[in-house]
Amino acid sequence: MGKQKSDILSGMGSGFQILKALRDAGATDEDLRRIIAENSPFPKLIADLIVTKVAKPVASTFRDLLAACRQDWVSPDFNGANYPLEPTDPDEAEWEVYEYHFSETANGEDAFKNLEKLGYRLCGVRRAMEFIAAYPDLQLDHPLVITARWQDPRGYWCAPFADRGVGKRRLDLVYLARGFDPRYGWLVLRKRG
Repeated sequence: MGKQKSDILSGMGSGFQILKALRDAGATDEDLRRIIAENSPFPKLIADLIVTKVAKPVASTFRDLLAACRQDWVSPDFNGANYPLEPTDPDEAEWEVYEYHFSETANGEDAFKNLEKLGYRLCGVRRAMEFIAAYPDLQLDHPLVITARWQDPRGYWCAPFADRGVGKRRLDLVYLARGFDPRYGWLVLRKRG
């Protein structure tokens, strides 16, 4: 029994290394769940735990996450002091980052309220930066608004957004008092279905 247990644990260790390597190569949570489901005897619940708790990259600081996003330019006001990383929620694995588009131009302040009325949770900077790092070319197609707010020294509410600035990736801030056309994707959290 001791030898079998040792072999199982040894296989799990290399399996986790493989999952981490796949994650580092850009595999999404869905990719990893499919790989686990097709190649292991683990039930879905255990596969979800492996993906969310073990294979998930751990970025310990705002700076680590920002580096993973590989931006060419970042607003100096987009920093850990103005946008602190949100803590991990106990039910975090039940919520996925989702990109929502309004069908018409939406005022930024109203958008936050309307997204919550639609049943979404606002997406903090930690989860949003993980998403941007996993999908680096998405912001080259259209702007992505991170649903986290900060009030600047002049009293204006701002939200970070990732887009293409002169062909390069950038993370900037935008005033929420303005209108956002439907091409803007709002990063929110939705219940996994």
